[in-house]
Amino acid sequence: MNKRTYGKVCCVVNCKNTQYNTKNVHFYSFSMKPHKVEQREKCIKAVRRRNADGSLWQPNKYTKVCSEHFIGNAKSEHPLSPSFLPTIFL
Repeated sequence: MNKRTYGKVCCVVNCKNTQYNTKNVHFYSFSMKPHKVEQREKCIKAVRRRNADGSLWQPNKYTKVCSEHFIGNAKSEHPLSPSFLPTIFL
């Protein structure tokens, strides 16, 4: 298998950012922690991705969103920050 199959890849539809083809871009995981379920669900909805059957897509523990989808190019952990959820989709 090609080694580029592995690594960080942005899950946002039509985003081509990977750890191999972009510099100065960070990749953020969808939190799997039980106390961050609400943040995780909001982030999933913000990404607006669907499965082929139309059902809501679910990330796994390796799924990432790149910093280009966050205001200021960085994710915030503060719920009132505009960078708390990904909101930029080009």
